[in-house]
Amino acid sequence: MVSDSNRLIAGRYQLLRELGRGGMGVVWEGHDTLLNRQVAIKEVLLPDGLPPGDREAQMVRTVREARTAAKLSHPSVVAIYDVVEDGGRPWVVMELLPYPSAEQVVASSGALPVREAAEVGRQVLSALKAAHAAGILHRDVKPSNILLADDGRAVLTDFGIATAEGDSSLTRTGMVTGSPSFLAPERVRADDAGPPSDLWSLGATLYACMVGRSPFERGDPMATLNALLNEEPDYRRIPPIMHPILRGLLRKEPQDRVDAEEADRLLAAIIAAKPAYADHDVPERKQGSGPGRALLAAAATVVLVLTGGTVAYFRTASPAEGAPRSAQPAAASSPLPSATATPSVPSTPTPSATPTVTRTPVRGRVTPAVRAWKSGDGWSIKRPAGWRGARGEAYAEWTRRDGNAHLGVQAIYVTVDVNQIIRDAEETLEQSAEQIVSRGRRTVDHQGTTAVEWEVSWTAPAAGAETGEPWVTPGIRYRELRRAVAVGDTAYLLSWTVPEAQWKRNRSLMRQVLTSFTVRA
Repeated sequence: MVSDSNRLIAGRYQLLRELGRGGMGVVWEGHDTLLNRQVAIKEVLLPDGLPPGDREAQMVRTVREARTAAKLSHPSVVAIYDVVEDGGRPWVVMELLPYPSAEQVVASSGALPVREAAEVGRQVLSALKAAHAAGILHRDVKPSNILLADDGRAVLTDFGIATAEGDSSLTRTGMVTGSPSFLAPERVRADDAGPPSDLWSLGATLYACMVGRSPFERGDPMATLNALLNEEPDYRRIPPIMHPILRGLLRKEPQDRVDAEEADRLLAAIIAAKPAYADHDVPERKQGSGPGRALLAAAATVVLVLTGGTVAYFRTASPAEGAPRSAQPAAASSPLPSATATPSVPSTPTPSATPTVTRTPVRGRVTPAVRAWKSGDGWSIKRPAGWRGARGEAYAEWTRRDGNAHLGVQAIYVTVDVNQIIRDAEETLEQSAEQIVSRGRRTVDHQGTTAVEWEVSWTAPAAGAETGEPWVTPGIRYRELRRAVAVGDTAYLLSWTVPEAQWKRNRSLMRQVLTSFTVRA
């Protein structure tokens, strides 16, 4: 194992610093002294104890496949410049890409919007089609191997060098790479694996981009493999428009899966789908950047295919100033919430609203009516009647007709720590509002579950500043209550915002609405 930098590989490539490591290799940032350019260099590690003959065969295969992959010229394939032998190990010299992986983006910012996930899937599929046509199998498609550029390009890394062709046993340490949760069943069973295996892994990757983990991840390798072989994915938290492509790719038997052409057609249909609009009583899907997305590209360095690790999802700090993609982390709702555009197909029914009007006497007068609304994701709320709604993959909002009051409900899959969610909300608000005055944080009971509330006043930026929401009036001072509650493996952030001058007379309605929020068991 190389542990020091500045070593010269093959008399040409200088190792500068280690970018990351895993079970099958170490990735270095390097310098090509001949062409005077920065490169990524992967030191391919062969398993300890491998017989000399097998080591030689593995090295020959790695060199051959890397050289074959280097012939690929595709915008969604990381460029391979060279493959050399040094110190008895193969080294693969690649394009250095300063972009975050899909794994990093989802970990910090939550699920990809549906159209973006479909775009990413289609680009990766195009790369796989080109590779398969050249006789190359990727064998390790997963979120950490897909880099997302700030111009919308998705790049699949480490083509053709993940495993040796013909390997058939998971018990040969290091010979089958990648997180077990993204392996195709036929690879686990040691059956013949071809292009359909890469398509399965693409399906599991798209699922992870929607939920934050593989559909078969169970926390233990053997439990994961058992789920992969014997269980079906849970699609309840997946937008319905994504169901056909995921169900088609994640069929257990390779011959039953959709092929690349059909997968491309299904992904193209998702991208082309128009938002489905209903009347104002049922939230519409509207265009927008969404309350929970921020990329890491400003600070990211590439980590190329270090295998054997499961996807780890964790909270990160607020995005650095100047990050190329706007919006805030998923665990912290924007102070000016927005709904992410989510396409739907005509055959997918829109969640129906069952009106149940209630009027509660308060101090001798009747509060505004509320109407029950049920989400397709298993929660419901009594929102104010007459307010106009919009919805995204994990977000729904309603705005009063005069545009000066707002209700939002956001599902958060990255963390269920309600205190952390509120802390993130505080950090996010500091970046996008003025004259912030916190009015306290408190623990409350929400239908038998402990929740955390935060009350705050803030002023919308002056005219000309970026607010991100049409209902926000520049210069107006707002008062807001946010309530974070966790149910099972999902947390929800409820927000109620009105002009501060209207706070007292709307407080009773606010309590009626927020306490009505219910998650179906």
